[in-house]
Amino acid sequence: MYRRPNRLIIPQYEAPKNLSLLAAAELLGDGKRAAAAQVIDLVVRKVLSIERADKGFRLVLLREPTGEGPDQLDFVTQLFGGGALRPGLSSVHLAKGRNTDLGRRLRTPQRNAIARLIAGGYAREQSLWSKLLTPWRKQPIEPTPQGEPIVDHLWGIHDYVQLAEQDRFRVLQSPDGAVPDELQRLVLNEKLLPYAVLFNLERQWMQQLDLQYRDLPPELAADLDDLLVIVDAVGLGLEIAVAIGDIATLVDAADALEGVGAVFGGIGEALANLPDLDLPDL
Repeated sequence: MYRRPNRLIIPQYEAPKNLSLLAAAELLGDGKRAAAAQVIDLVVRKVLSIERADKGFRLVLLREPTGEGPDQLDFVTQLFGGGALRPGLSSVHLAKGRNTDLGRRLRTPQRNAIARLIAGGYAREQSLWSKLLTPWRKQPIEPTPQGEPIVDHLWGIHDYVQLAEQDRFRVLQSPDGAVPDELQRLVLNEKLLPYAVLFNLERQWMQQLDLQYRDLPPELAADLDDLLVIVDAVGLGLEIAVAIGDIATLVDAADALEGVGAVFGGIGEALANLPDLDLPDL
């Protein structure tokens, strides 16, 4: 991961709109955590469900990713083999050490996420000089000035996740956005779980979700029937992040690139065929 920016970072409790976890990971310089974070994000958004299966887990498609961004659509398509998506029927089995083929497939959406960031002006390919100075870092891109506000926002989420509960509560009660009740706070914190995975803070965040769920009055806990079952999601989410850790190594786009331009051949022509990112100004 790239070094934290030497700029003022304000804690943030909402994710940037229209930014995939794949793109977020690449902007932060930690593509190896992109796959795990993106899976958890799709589970939280009820595109996927997690089921226990023999020596691992099964991901099942709950709904077509209609309305999701191009990165997420690419990811879901490759996750289930690249064919037609069939809600309730499309599934994939994950078991630690047995995800080689899946890892290879998921390189495609990660490469496309990189290309979209470059095409949108949010990132640029690392210079030859940077590669020579940091040969151990295989990240193929770096943020541009246009991408820096998004990077700052992501670090703001990191800070919010890391804050003690009382400090997080103060952020939520600030004039910029008070969350009115415990149930909404729990739902909000659940949505930040993928970012906790991205920043390797998932254990403490899942513990916090579990504690918040247990502290809810029974009448509020009943309202969660329509969401993920939090207690199960806490355990399964952590285990699946571990189970697909080997995918992360395989998916690392930089291992397969001599530079983004090399993999795309004529990068301008290739990027012209990709849908634009629609990111808000931050």
